Amino acid sequence: MSVDHTQLKSLMDIIGRDTLSRVKQSYFNDSQAKLVSLKTAIEEHDLYQVEQLSHSLKSSSSNLALSTLAGVFAHMESDASQGQAENLSNLYQSAVDEYGQAIAELDTLI
Repeated sequence: MSVDHTQLKSLMDIIGRDTLSRVKQSYFNDSQAKLVSLKTAIEEHDLYQVEQLSHSLKSSSSNLALSTLAGVFAHMESDASQGQAENLSNLYQSAVDEYGQAIAELDTLI
């Protein structure tokens, strides 16, 4: 399960389905561009950019109750901040796979 259902229900109760739907769309639009930039940063071994993009994606994913995805981005952020680039490509692929599942699950819930 990609989405923390309890957290998502709390969000929906607080801000409403319509607002949450707009937040989801904004997340989708923003995260698509950031994922492309993240891939480029990994390929160019720009660990500073990897750290910054991973942090941003971690936070926004967490805000939408995508806890598994946020965890992958947290791992990437940590590795980049410690100068450990060797696993970033694998983590990126895990993030992309989880991202697809998370978005599909969110689409069924919101």
